Amino acid sequence: MQPLLASDPHRVGDYRLLARLGRGAMGGVYLGRSRGGRVVAVKVIRPDLAEDPEFRERFRREAVAASSVGGFWTAAVVHADPDAEQPWLATEYVPGPTLHQAVADHGPLPEATVRGLGAGLAEALIAIHRAELVHRDLKPANVLLGPDGPRVIDFGISRAMTGNALTATGMFMGTPGFFSPEQTLGDEVGPPSDVFSLGAVLVFAATGCGPFGEESTATLLYRVAHAEPDLSGVPDGLRPLLAACLAKDPAARPTPGQMLDEIGESSPHGAQWLPPAISDVIAQHATQLQQTASAQLPDTPPPQPVAEPKPATRSYTQSAPAPAPPQPAPQPAAPVVAARSEVEPMRGKIVPAQPRQTSQQPRVRRDNPGPVFATAGRFRALVSALVCLAIMYGAYRLAQSGLGAGGRYAIFQLGMLLLGISAAWSAARVVLPSLRLKVNSDGLLISRMGLTREIPWSQVQRVGVVGSGKRASVAVWFTEGAAQRSALWHRLRPHHGGARVFPIGATGGWLARRQEIRRVRTALQQHAPGRYDSRML
Repeated sequence: MQPLLASDPHRVGDYRLLARLGRGAMGGVYLGRSRGGRVVAVKVIRPDLAEDPEFRERFRREAVAASSVGGFWTAAVVHADPDAEQPWLATEYVPGPTLHQAVADHGPLPEATVRGLGAGLAEALIAIHRAELVHRDLKPANVLLGPDGPRVIDFGISRAMTGNALTATGMFMGTPGFFSPEQTLGDEVGPPSDVFSLGAVLVFAATGCGPFGEESTATLLYRVAHAEPDLSGVPDGLRPLLAACLAKDPAARPTPGQMLDEIGESSPHGAQWLPPAISDVIAQHATQLQQTASAQLPDTPPPQPVAEPKPATRSYTQSAPAPAPPQPAPQPAAPVVAARSEVEPMRGKIVPAQPRQTSQQPRVRRDNPGPVFATAGRFRALVSALVCLAIMYGAYRLAQSGLGAGGRYAIFQLGMLLLGISAAWSAARVVLPSLRLKVNSDGLLISRMGLTREIPWSQVQRVGVVGSGKRASVAVWFTEGAAQRSALWHRLRPHHGGARVFPIGATGGWLARRQEIRRVRTALQQHAPGRYDSRML
């Protein structure tokens, strides 16, 4: 827990906010207390996202989805207001770390704990699927370890099994390494997808690493869809069950009920289900929670940083004296009040107020998950360079055997020069590093040779895929005043008022190019809601 900042809200709905619990892509999470003394976790989305109708609808869907799920092992929704100026969602507070934090700090969990974790999460999936929902993003960061068992949180991208979803079928949703092959390939996603993710989560809990490693997003995408999981570090008693959960064929995976039958009576029980080190962390969380929740708070929100605005305003008039200027080592406020009538007016000495510091420029975080695309064609460039060199060598031998001087020799020299330039250009393409594009919730990150260009979504008015075949590109229309310029390592090509920022047509052959165009469109649909224009050609 961290103290509230001056910029943080102090009350949301009927809840007084006590401390900061964390911050994610959607906004801040705070510890709150109701008027009756109940402690909750309050998620408040960012003001800029609240202005996006599609994002607001996604938040409304999360609130409805989470409210409809019952069961023991999901964080119960207490209250929500998707129509507020800053939409918020209040859930029960679980005084414990996430599974990701626990494993990162204390190492893999013992087999008995993993069994208990699997039983609790399987029962949570039963409750989620009974509500006709698919979680779609079950991962270690979305599992809280409570004193009496795990809790599944974050239904932000859950989707109803029936009816139309907010996002298109086949959209890239989830976290690389923990989502299912059908999510990767854009197939229909159902309850077996959550079982696959549960298997990956349990492998992480037992080994400290996901079943498909921790490589780049592109590598994980391929391994999830085509490679076998690495279960070498999984205890023998759990390996057959987790191997079945991670089957590529959804029909071959067990149901959550069958997982419970296989695990047996291993449900989390009291404080005995976790190792002592993690139980101590939970006890510390509980103690800190009790101290924070029992702290006396004023009936009104804490004062803002700007103090006594009225006297400051009066000091600009010629009829009223101003308060004394602050001293280098100020004492309590009493001397200022006592000296108010003794100081002389500050006419001619008024210093204009300093401009308020604005927040830093938006950044595109490298570690934020998202698909990565890279230009290809090195093999073709190498073949082209070798062909040019072969033609030059053959022409040279032919010239030595019979080509005479004169006009024909001049034409021969010109042809050799053009072939040499073509060979040099192709050789440069072989050694030049690929241009890489990463799409995530922050924006577009373009890099080459250690140089990067960041294009945050806040600076993008419209984005889409333009052109076809080898001319297909990602095009961006910048907001007013946010346009960027070309660099030696990355050229921006104008396109109808926007700029082509990444050549998708250079990512491979005909088949690979079609697949990459589809992946780019899916990534933009997911990470640039409200800005992606699917009508571009």
